[in-house]
Amino acid sequence: MSKTYQDDFNNIVVPVEQVDLVIQKAVSKGQKHLKAKRRMIMGASVLLLCACIFGSGFVAPSMAKVLVNIPFVGSVFEREKFATSGLGNLADEDVAKFDDLQITDQGITVAIREAYYDQTGFAVGYVVSGAELSDERNFHAYFYYNGRAISGGGGGWHDKIDNMYIGLEQFQPGAGLTLPDSFDLEVVITDDLEELKRSPYRFKIPVSRTGVDEKTKEALVMKAIDTGEGTLLVKKVLFTPAATEVEYEFIQPGSDRKRYRGYSVGNCTFKLIDSSGVALEPGSSLRQGRPEGEKWVDNCRVDFPSMKEPAGNMAFELISQEGRKIRADFEVK
Repeated sequence: MSKTYQDDFNNIVVPVEQVDLVIQKAVSKGQKHLKAKRRMIMGASVLLLCACIFGSGFVAPSMAKVLVNIPFVGSVFEREKFATSGLGNLADEDVAKFDDLQITDQGITVAIREAYYDQTGFAVGYVVSGAELSDERNFHAYFYYNGRAISGGGGGWHDKIDNMYIGLEQFQPGAGLTLPDSFDLEVVITDDLEELKRSPYRFKIPVSRTGVDEKTKEALVMKAIDTGEGTLLVKKVLFTPAATEVEYEFIQPGSDRKRYRGYSVGNCTFKLIDSSGVALEPGSSLRQGRPEGEKWVDNCRVDFPSMKEPAGNMAFELISQEGRKIRADFEVK
């Protein structure tokens, strides 16, 4: 029996208390639902906090100890059931591939197969093989840098083939968080959130976006649309091989965002209209909110499908639950 899922992180509210546990539980809860869209919304307090991961024991490619050979199943990124991830058509040189990065514990082997990294975030494809992998047993990946959890959000896809479990996880670092062009991404994989810190499946993956950056285009927009309820400021648009990311701010009067929920990220839908007039549907989104004097500012990033040769007149639309629309037109040269 095969399973595929796509995360939906709509309207997740994360308190300051027990930040790491709440983040991970929210991710795990979302990963149990089979939905096309995935969204994770976080407040400023969460994005500014990282939780420590205790102990070491991460396995890097050069020191991976191969105990059980997992049968090769081809590219995780290119699986048809994972097509909406946007990773299936990447060039070979943009994807890091691993043949021997795996760990076996108590009869269960976890292997990292692929990794991708660009300015919008990163993705990891992995395979789990072993006895008693029931349909209810779900493995998820959690990400760290220098021993600390990377704040942000994401989603993923999972599939089950006989005794093999195939996973793909995508992650957007939080707004304002800058990761190096190249670094060792620490990945912990587990099927039990409560055992996360004791999971034996801990990997250290070298990732680099240097080559991908050469194929990345940035359009600085800085266009503001004023309405009676607030101001939409479209700051920039990033075009990478895997995604198109719109970064914008929505500025509302009053320092309490709860009083102005009409255009908050959790209540809105988004559209990006390309130069051909085609409306692209959003994938994941992130928000970092903060008070500024007598105003509340939501700094947001929304991912859309990638564009091959982005140019011409485009538009970004922010649509409230009531159907009210704010549209910002801009040109990409």
